[in-house]
Amino acid sequence: MDGFAGYYGLTNLHPLALAFVFLLGAAVLILPRRFALLPLFIAATSAPMAQRFVVAGADFTLLRLLLLAYLLRLLVRSDGDGFVWNRLDTAVVLWTLVGTTVFVIHHATGAALINRAGWSYDILLTYFAARLLIRDFSDVLTLARGVAVISIPVAILFLIERSTAYNLFSVFGGVPAITAVREGLLRCQGPFAHPILAGTFWASTLPLIWMLWREGGSDRTLTLVGSAGALFIVFACASSTPILTVVAVFAGLGLFLFRDLRVLMWSGTFATLFILHFFLMNKPVWHLIARVDLIGGSTGWHRYWIFETFVRNFSEWRMTGHSNPVEWGVWQMRDITNQYVLEGLRGGIWTLSVFVLVLALAFANIGKALGPPPPVASTPGYLLRQWKLWLIGVAIFAHTVSFFGVSYFGQMITIFYLQLGLAGCVFALTGERTEPVAAPGNKQLQPDRSPAYVPAPSGHEVLGRDVRPTGFGAVHRS
Repeated sequence: MDGFAGYYGLTNLHPLALAFVFLLGAAVLILPRRFALLPLFIAATSAPMAQRFVVAGADFTLLRLLLLAYLLRLLVRSDGDGFVWNRLDTAVVLWTLVGTTVFVIHHATGAALINRAGWSYDILLTYFAARLLIRDFSDVLTLARGVAVISIPVAILFLIERSTAYNLFSVFGGVPAITAVREGLLRCQGPFAHPILAGTFWASTLPLIWMLWREGGSDRTLTLVGSAGALFIVFACASSTPILTVVAVFAGLGLFLFRDLRVLMWSGTFATLFILHFFLMNKPVWHLIARVDLIGGSTGWHRYWIFETFVRNFSEWRMTGHSNPVEWGVWQMRDITNQYVLEGLRGGIWTLSVFVLVLALAFANIGKALGPPPPVASTPGYLLRQWKLWLIGVAIFAHTVSFFGVSYFGQMITIFYLQLGLAGCVFALTGERTEPVAAPGNKQLQPDRSPAYVPAPSGHEVLGRDVRPTGFGAVHRS
């Protein structure tokens, strides 16, 4: 699936692309903090990863060059003031440490170390850029508005590609000039290495765009326009995995009304899979992957055999992974379209376990920020906060579903790490505190989980009905 493979290790910079990344880098350094993540998103949606600069064997794609600007900004500006470390931050750092260590032990080469250093660089800089630059919900909404607006010109470019079967981004290399056709359908991809990645990227932006809906006014119109743009791109890609991601996003949205039952939902899901696997299905439960074919011509069977082969050969990869799974005699293993399988093959059970832990703690952060139901009737401010937090969870859920159908690389990693960073920011977004307060009509002190219905204590500032602590969650702008 890697359409940029022929460009690894080769400097390939178009003058326009180089000027573009310098312009975005300057924007990173001078823009107000609330706008600072938008250049990264613009680069991810418009710059083919074939554009790169190689230094001492290390590939610096345009995104990596842009991340240098973020590193410089974080070093020289006070964007990190009031930063509070949490358990998801620890898990993300642990993921890079374990993944790098096990991969280097397995391959025992300098090239392996360079490879994992680049991988860690992408994760840590993108994730912590989001963690440090996002301080409150207004910052998230600014990012959401930017994503919605950017979807419009990108959708137009995909419309041109679908109408002409010609990819305008091919002048930069890394993507074909003539759009691929499968089962009579054009599979547009824009600057992405594959149509599946393009569609999945934009499908995963929907929860972020939908945060604007409850803001009302022009934001509601922007939600509709941005959603239409993102959904058209998914449609133009003509791939099942992005459509399945959209289904997961809509399912997560529909469950908002039952958010107080989320523990029961998770428990019920795992219990259902357990019962299907051991009592009701003749084949393993992951055989359900083989039945996914939403548009015709899908490779659900291919994906099933990848996971089945992975499980059957557990003893081969469990310690430090496996560098050539094609040796197992299954030709499908030449193209690993499953992120969970890829994590195991690259780093054994250790890296896979930490990767799953990262996802679990992202959900746990969001669940803790949502908190239990309030002891009094929900206020509009409280519901609005719950809506935004829930949609961050929906975004992470969308990725956990997508991982069964595609392995992330290129621009796709950017949206995942950014949204993972949002999951790390949820406590700063809510200004959560743990001082005991008395619920109305109840003399017993209870932990405060709903700043919308209690007065602000000293040291806090109030925005509408939301209470945010001064410092990291404060409302001032840099």
